[in-house]
Amino acid sequence: MFDVIVIGGGTIGAATAYYLSKQQIGKVALFDKGTIGGGAASWAASLLTQVRAKTDTIPLVQETYRALEALEAELGESIGAKRVGSLQIAGSKKTAASIESLAEIATQFGIANHWVDAQEVKAMVPWINEGKVLNASFMPDDVFLEAFVLANAYAKAARRNGAVLFPDTEVTEIVAENGRVTGVRTQQGFYAAPFVVDAAGAWSNLLSMPQAIPLPMAPVRSIYWITRPNPALFPSTQPMTVIPDAMAYSRPETGGLLFGIRDRESPFVHPRELPETYNGRQFIESEKHWEILLDEGKEFREFFPGFEDVEIAHCITGVSTYTPDSRFVIGPSPRLEGFYAATGCVGAGVAMSAGFGRAVSELIAGQPPFTDISAFAPTRLGDFDPFSDGFMEQCSAARANKKDGG
Repeated sequence: MFDVIVIGGGTIGAATAYYLSKQQIGKVALFDKGTIGGGAASWAASLLTQVRAKTDTIPLVQETYRALEALEAELGESIGAKRVGSLQIAGSKKTAASIESLAEIATQFGIANHWVDAQEVKAMVPWINEGKVLNASFMPDDVFLEAFVLANAYAKAARRNGAVLFPDTEVTEIVAENGRVTGVRTQQGFYAAPFVVDAAGAWSNLLSMPQAIPLPMAPVRSIYWITRPNPALFPSTQPMTVIPDAMAYSRPETGGLLFGIRDRESPFVHPRELPETYNGRQFIESEKHWEILLDEGKEFREFFPGFEDVEIAHCITGVSTYTPDSRFVIGPSPRLEGFYAATGCVGAGVAMSAGFGRAVSELIAGQPPFTDISAFAPTRLGDFDPFSDGFMEQCSAARANKKDGG
């Protein structure tokens, strides 16, 4: 028997177990059908950019920054966050105006930032075409990291606080009686708990829908590429970049460049067709990812004039959970007492993980959340079918129109 069961050992689920274990509300269990951090976290680009146009998301990412420091202190080891900063790069007057708004938001939230001109951008990012850059806002404290390492740091700290970890243990059903959660069923048997947190990411609706709880999210394909190492062109100290005019982002990656392009067609993957594991699975044909680079990557190549001379080493695809309104899914459902959702990360699950975890743990502990999460309520869209093609196409469109990084 447990007091709270968390389903899903990615960054969000592991963070939730960590914060619940700090609440000292009883025994906490964390279940994952694979290894901790081995799902979506294993391929996430993991840009922890702090400033966001939707200002109610910023406290969530700022909580993750606080958690990074706390985890390193508690565990006595580095999580490997690379503090290279980030550049919001404007290539048009319209984008320059939106970045100016972001800079004002950053100042409002105490996020260090300053303007840099095209020549300064070129000095920091050797591959950039400075002729395409009007200006840029530099956020020097932004970091990136490996999400797998972060998920395992959350889990290790949770275990130190008394949480019990169940890797390689698939939850097959959320069990309820008389409108109240009673626990979960796994392939190894039944585990009792009055509270269950569905942090299963792309699989979340497969667990919630048998209890008639539709969660407003769907798995949508994400894609990025990694070049072969070229330390002169891609120094490890170069900042992350977000280039809205090219619908692109980048960060350094072991002497090469990791970059993503928001393809216009980001297809959804039906939850029932998801593989048991992401290991080695690609969600795109090799010909298609080259088409995206050649066609939809045209604007990015204009910012990167030497692109044709760079060898691509890897194309990485996976799925992330997107919502029609680009809002997260955090909180309880009135349809089932004791059920909580922590999913629908909108491609920012790593950056927001501690915020998700803290908010859910406070709700379960009967405390007001540290920040307003009312916009992320699982019930905000009313009744709908999360498995319908029409709904999932709305989620795909939200991903295709996303312009911020991470």
